[in-house]
Amino acid sequence: MPEATADMDVRAPSASISIIDIRGEVTASSDAALSGAYAQACGERTQAVIFNFSRLEYMNSSGIG
Repeated sequence: MPEATADMDVRAPSASISIIDIRGEVTASSDAALSGAYAQACGERTQAVIFNFSRLEYMNSSGIG
């Protein structure tokens, strides 16, 4: 299986908002990392999850899926 080339960090600027910072390349091999980051971002009081793609280098159609 290909190695994931994306890094994800989760931060919460408030109790109701989480931000997932995505760096690197998002492909099908990034699924586990993105799913884990999303699970970490979704708290009991979370109302919004924001995906920060400002440091994204590449995303292919499998990464979108």
